[in-house]
Amino acid sequence: MLHKCSFRQHLTPFFISSHLRRLINHGKHARAEHIVSCTLLYIHALTHTPPLPIIRHVLITASLAVKCISQKRSGKNVVRPAALTENQRIRAGVHVVLATSKNKSGKTVEERLAREIIAVVNGDSKAITDKEVAHKQAMVNRANALVK
Repeated sequence: MLHKCSFRQHLTPFFISSHLRRLINHGKHARAEHIVSCTLLYIHALTHTPPLPIIRHVLITASLAVKCISQKRSGKNVVRPAALTENQRIRAGVHVVLATSKNKSGKTVEERLAREIIAVVNGDSKAITDKEVAHKQAMVNRANALVK
């Protein structure tokens, strides 16, 4: 049985709730809401500041602007960068933060996720280095961008 977190609000802000689906496994929407509300509580407890501006900052900071697509042309694989839309960027940011939070210390998913979010704010997260590597790869392959 899940315990209730006291940080729940009447409506989760659209910015958070629209990307809440990334946390849902097998239709467990209540579990995803629980993870988000407890993560907000952990962030508030660790930083003593409102957590929603921190979450917005982290998702914008960790999100990619481009992705590299591999295409086969004349028997060779050609990597070309493609721009992401705003929703794709935020979804990629959520995915990167969730993936890198699995390596953080902490007993629960909520605690690990909160620690990773704080690490992104401090600038010492693997999510930021992964973003920089992806952008460097896109810059190297930008000559292939016009290949159709």
